[in-house]
Amino acid sequence: MPASTNSLLKTVGAFIIATAAVNLLLGFQFAPEHDHTLPTSASSHINTKHTAPRKPHKKQSKASNASKTAANTDTDHSKSVSKTKATTTEETKEEDAVGAITFSNAKNHQVVTDPNHKLPKWITDYFDWHASMLKKFPGDEIFKNPDAPPAIIRKCVDGLCGGLHDRLGQLPMDLYLANQTQRMFFIHWVKPYAAQNFLVPPDPTLPGVEYSFDWRMPEYWAVGTKCVKRRDCLQKWFRMPELEGNVQGQRKGEASEKSGYDLVEEGIHNLTKGILKDEKVVQFEILSHLQEGHLETKLQELGETDMIHKTPSFGKIFLAFFSPSKPVQKMLDDTNEKLGLASQEYSAVHCRVRHPFGYRMGQKFGGIYAGKADRYIPEFNGGFKDTMVETAIKAIKCAATRDVKHKMYLMSDMSDLVDYMAFNVTDEKYVSSHPEWFQDQSSTNATAKNLMSTFDVVARPQNTPNLHIDKARMTVVENYYGAFVDLFLGIHANCVSYGIGFYAAFAAKISGTHCIVKYAKEKYGGSSELVKVENSLWCDMKAANKLA
Repeated sequence: MPASTNSLLKTVGAFIIATAAVNLLLGFQFAPEHDHTLPTSASSHINTKHTAPRKPHKKQSKASNASKTAANTDTDHSKSVSKTKATTTEETKEEDAVGAITFSNAKNHQVVTDPNHKLPKWITDYFDWHASMLKKFPGDEIFKNPDAPPAIIRKCVDGLCGGLHDRLGQLPMDLYLANQTQRMFFIHWVKPYAAQNFLVPPDPTLPGVEYSFDWRMPEYWAVGTKCVKRRDCLQKWFRMPELEGNVQGQRKGEASEKSGYDLVEEGIHNLTKGILKDEKVVQFEILSHLQEGHLETKLQELGETDMIHKTPSFGKIFLAFFSPSKPVQKMLDDTNEKLGLASQEYSAVHCRVRHPFGYRMGQKFGGIYAGKADRYIPEFNGGFKDTMVETAIKAIKCAATRDVKHKMYLMSDMSDLVDYMAFNVTDEKYVSSHPEWFQDQSSTNATAKNLMSTFDVVARPQNTPNLHIDKARMTVVENYYGAFVDLFLGIHANCVSYGIGFYAAFAAKISGTHCIVKYAKEKYGGSSELVKVENSLWCDMKAANKLA
């Protein structure tokens, strides 16, 4: 047989084998008792250029060891809120244990979503399969048992991982990755603490809870969730196979030039037919939440009609994953009671005043770059204070253009700003102690005072600083509760007013409210070119100024 003919037959044979593998994926069934019709990435072209996970540089281990004084051991992190001051009883430890029947929260937050909307079948099929596997392989059996399915883990164990929107705003893409690779999906944080300190799966026994997805990783030494010392767990993670990512250059070299979506598709290939297909547990850090259109295009190609991101499915997925932990829920309940807030009967006003893109490049206050404000708590005085107060004034005015009848709940990443607007300028003793601030009725301070007497604006006591979960210096776990309390208060708001960043917009997206107003845009860089804001969402400042 001529060599050219032999080569051709080999090529055709390889194509037939590859095609058979694709067809197998299309017909894959998670469990014999289910009849699944799953979307699959195999119907589209797959980039043939693949990059193997790179080994960490030695510098990375040094950096992680240097940070060990800023965090508890991983054993402490893997335990849930029972390790905090607020909850120390044996009963709480049992309830919060991974795989326990009971959960840490007795509230159903899924009530904010449309009860008539149904999740796509591929999502609910994956939820059902995931739950059945956890039941079949309880605890660490999901990792130890050779018959258990492989796992894919979104992790944050060292370095910077992003804020709440970065970490939790791309669940649809995460589920797509897990579904296409037929893997169990888990989430594991070490920074700033284990995620279970703040969020837990919803209690499936509560009335109205449609789904409860248990994303928590069981404790098992081989996957770095049960160690005597934190550095031992970190070493397990550093050695675990990993998809190529785009978080801080994945802290292993130069940042990837590929989009988050391309990295996900490449990861699917490597996990199903490439170099990682035989790996039991694989980790990843990929940000793709600003490229939602790519996933929507893929879902359309696969015959799906629910694009998720702009439908109630987005919120239903999030609230199937997450409910506040006990201490966060208690703080949330106390806030609602003290302020008289009822779900969907108030507006949420958010002021992200420490975001670097909220200021001109190189802008300084008191000799310090404004862009570094995320990493420290700036002094609330001078030009920085006036800029922050002006932001709050604008945010409140714009909120009034959407809903002037209900209360406004003010939240910010700067506790001093909330104190000043909600408590200080309405306190006559405070005002009289700073007469020079309020004499000029056209001043920022006088404007703030008059505005707060015009509208019913409330806020929770700022007993602890409102910290960015990724960039703030390490502190006690209770100091991070506020970020999660405000997120859920934003979720339960009828209207949302937001400026820089995606924190409050994320809350509105989860609830599905259409009562949204945006009052500010980024000064430079960031995601301004990636995320287009509909004209109808921008604040009409002429109308806003007439209301106050």
